[in-house]
Amino acid sequence: MLQRLLGTDRKVAFVLSGGVSLGAIQVGMLKALFEAGIKPDFLVGTSVGAINAAWIAGWPSKEGIAKLEEIWLGLRRDDVFPLGWAAATGLLGKTNHLFSNGALRRLIERNLPYERLENAPVPVHVVTSELKSGSAVVLSSGPTVPSLLASCAIPGVFPPVTIGRRDLVDGGVANHTSIDAAVKLGATRIYVLAISYPWLYEEPTNALGMALQALARMVAQRLESEVAAYQDTAEIIVIPPLEPMAVSPADFSHTAELIEHGYESARKMLVARRPTRAQPALRPSTEPSAA
Repeated sequence: MLQRLLGTDRKVAFVLSGGVSLGAIQVGMLKALFEAGIKPDFLVGTSVGAINAAWIAGWPSKEGIAKLEEIWLGLRRDDVFPLGWAAATGLLGKTNHLFSNGALRRLIERNLPYERLENAPVPVHVVTSELKSGSAVVLSSGPTVPSLLASCAIPGVFPPVTIGRRDLVDGGVANHTSIDAAVKLGATRIYVLAISYPWLYEEPTNALGMALQALARMVAQRLESEVAAYQDTAEIIVIPPLEPMAVSPADFSHTAELIEHGYESARKMLVARRPTRAQPALRPSTEPSAA
């Protein structure tokens, strides 16, 4: 079955997970993939991964990735998490979020070249979660900016976004790395650009640390279960991290290091997958990383 799927009708998908500032890792991964001549037929993104995916869908080239890298290198914390009355009223229990999404909206509006998802040169699918049910909602058409703001609406951090009759929040609530959406959309080869959280490897020293490690384990286990569930339906290639980096998702001061980290991770994976003259090409491993 898999061999038939990997024939002439092959569809390549890039699946990009969330991770706020750690999304810079994906810029390096994209750079390495495009340098190797690997390009997507469509993209699936969650949270910051949706923003990266939407950018590449609009400018699918090495030049587009270079521009995305330039944008990332210029980001500062206030460009995403602006301090103001929203944070103060949120802490006092007056609103359901800490930060306005206005700064993120302006950032997206300044840089994305298309207004509706269906107008992207490469199809892009944005994963969100319905606030009431927690179920995944994949947006493939409609206004780009509200769709991306919804996918990035971390509960309690950013306000929910109403699209149609549904209040939508961060896609990571339902599925942080949506391999299942890519399979349902027809992908037969899937490159997973996941983000490795440092909390997964650190020994918790307090209650917050324990909560973050539990979250990281939940994300990693969901990824592993999806790889296992779909490995006979599609070829799944998870780009593994070289090593965890102790960087907070709200810290934008390590962007250059994160981009290089992602680039080296993807290059190492691509070199390992390259067949030698003495050996025929082997079916690539679908063992997931602890991302």
